[in-house]
Amino acid sequence: MTVADDASGTGAPAAPALRRGAVAWADLAPARGREQDGHRPVLVVASRQYLETVTTVVVVLPVTAVDHGWSNHVPLRGRGGLGRPSWAMTEQPRTIARERLSRVVGLVDDATLRDVDTWLRDLLGLVGP
Repeated sequence: MTVADDASGTGAPAAPALRRGAVAWADLAPARGREQDGHRPVLVVASRQYLETVTTVVVVLPVTAVDHGWSNHVPLRGRGGLGRPSWAMTEQPRTIARERLSRVVGLVDDATLRDVDTWLRDLLGLVGP
C-alpha cells in the first residue's frame, strides 16, 4: 500500500499522513542525467496547505547517505527513521506523484527544516527569512 492509497471503506489500514518534514521512501525511477534514481528516502518540503490542496503530487528532496561535504546538503536531524546519518540534497527539489511514495518512516526537526528553507530560498532566488 502506498501513502497515496485511500483506505476508506475497504478495510485496509489508513495511509500514513504526509506532512512537511516527513521522511518517506520513494521510487524516483526513471531519472535523467544527474537526478537521483531508484528506491530511496526523500524529505517532504511542501507546505501543509499545499499538501491539503494538491492531493496527487508532493514536493520532495532526495536524501543521500553519502556525505559529500557539500554545505547545501543538510543533515537530517530529529527522528528521521533511517538508522544512519543522511543528508537532504537541496539542489534537487522534485515534484513527484504521491503514488511514488511507499511509506513514511520519520520526521525531521524544525532546525533541519529551517536549514533546508535557507538553501531552497537561495536556490530559487527568493527573498526573506
